[in-house]
Amino acid sequence: MKGRPDCPRCQGQGLIFDPDPQKPVLVCGCTAEVAPDAETLGLPARYREADFARFWKWWNNVQACHARALLDRVADLEDLLARPAEEVGELEGREELVKLLAALKRRPEHGIRPAGADTLFHWAANGKHKFRHGWELWWIHGPAQSGRSTLAAAALRAWTERTGRGGRFVPVRTLSQSIKDVYHDIRSYQNQTFQSVRDLIEPLQDQPLLVLDDWDRMDSDLRVAQALAQLLDHRYSEELPTILTSAGPPEALDRRENHPLARLEDSSLLERLRGAERVEMVPALKPWIERMERG
Repeated sequence: MKGRPDCPRCQGQGLIFDPDPQKPVLVCGCTAEVAPDAETLGLPARYREADFARFWKWWNNVQACHARALLDRVADLEDLLARPAEEVGELEGREELVKLLAALKRRPEHGIRPAGADTLFHWAANGKHKFRHGWELWWIHGPAQSGRSTLAAAALRAWTERTGRGGRFVPVRTLSQSIKDVYHDIRSYQNQTFQSVRDLIEPLQDQPLLVLDDWDRMDSDLRVAQALAQLLDHRYSEELPTILTSAGPPEALDRRENHPLARLEDSSLLERLRGAERVEMVPALKPWIERMERG
């Protein structure tokens, strides 16, 4: 049994021992504030050991062969910032680049970490971030095997450990199939427990933190899209933090022909998704260097 690490009563042990050995050991009240374990969070076996320390180490190893080439271009970016505005034109996101280069001077690895991942870390572990659109919504995107689900799991673990509140990690493909199974099909009826869509969605609506993994793998059935849209609408209304992972950015949903969310014609939902805080699974310096090279 674990207690809160800073608890003055049990010093993190979760148990209070009386000096009198004849008296019973008491469970410390702080145990109720400790984050749930990986199984309770719904983390699949692959991600149960995920945390930021392990993720940074893995990512640095993956990017090791590209790191030097990226860091060698920092001087070019500094030169870009120093040039007159009339020469280089308006530089969208200039403030973010200034912050990134300042962070690089302290620790060069900030330029190699995924774009936006440091911001996600500070929010999850320290509660420090001002959301531009008011809702604590994160969108982590990148190709298969890029580490987006591992990063989301690390954020879920860090947030629950910091706040002492619960959360849930939900694969969208599995949830989509469960919603489809609600609708009776005599040829392949899977809903043997007779759950309704409400039974599936309601436990997720008020989770203190919800991770919806592989959002882009949502089933094409319009009823699935409606159920998931209602879930996000509820969490938006209640201002509950949510993390989505996907292969592409939110704008890709608009471009996918016949995507179920586009078929809902819910412009408010799509706008909220586009307003999410972004984490892209590429080194933070890379997009800036590519933009500079394109001119």
